[in-house]
Amino acid sequence: MTQQPVIPPEGDPPSKVVFVGGAPRSGTSVTHALLCTAPAANRYHPEISYVRPVLESYGVGIEKWQGHTSGFFREPEHFKLHIRKLVTMQLTYIARVLAYPRVLCVKDPLLTPYFPMMREVLGWPSQYVTVLRHPHNVMRSLQEVVEREGNEFDDELIHFAAHDYLNSYAHIDDPILEGVLMCLRYEDLNEPETIQALREFTGMPGINPDNIWKEDGHETTAEEQADPWYSPKYHGKIDLSSRLSPLSPHIREVVNEVCAPLMEEFGYLPDGSCE
Repeated sequence: MTQQPVIPPEGDPPSKVVFVGGAPRSGTSVTHALLCTAPAANRYHPEISYVRPVLESYGVGIEKWQGHTSGFFREPEHFKLHIRKLVTMQLTYIARVLAYPRVLCVKDPLLTPYFPMMREVLGWPSQYVTVLRHPHNVMRSLQEVVEREGNEFDDELIHFAAHDYLNSYAHIDDPILEGVLMCLRYEDLNEPETIQALREFTGMPGINPDNIWKEDGHETTAEEQADPWYSPKYHGKIDLSSRLSPLSPHIREVVNEVCAPLMEEFGYLPDGSCE
């Protein structure tokens, strides 16, 4: 039976929201957990995937403005304000469940492409932390998920996943995120320079990798371990070692071709290593 959250009374809204994103299997969970070690932040919690459809509806509404949405709103700005109310309501509830932290830290990998849109509609101050990981390792991890689900990681899925990886980082150069976006490599997560950069960027000097997942009191269940998306690295110390065999040459070739621009920009080499 699922334990119901304890809802505290009304409190002050957070001073800002920090969104953690990146491609699925890129290290968003451990990065989110790292940020949640700061006393100013909330405890670690599951993804806020149910918030994503609000942003998706905004994209659809703008795209269909002439034929559909204009019949309900006088101008696009009014529609944006409507979406802002919905997003604010969602995040206010999340903050309330998490006991009104000074800094609300949340994550959902599939929300990442909507970071520019979130920045546009959200009325609260916000920052965005984007995690990158060598696409070879991301694809190998996705392959494990697909095969644990009993499916084949075929050519169609390989190409889709490679392009989806690339799309997860299309927001990096969006000017609307200038000054509020920090990108980091999963491979550098244990580096003192990376930890310090996160502290300075978020304004949370209490971020401490030694305390990661220490206070959540979570005991992994057999049901969680059976989930194809489960990783044995969850709820432990930061472990950047590879636990899977290397990507096959065929998949590696596809990934190197599709993801070449991003790999070059962030020092990911075609042989699977990093600069």
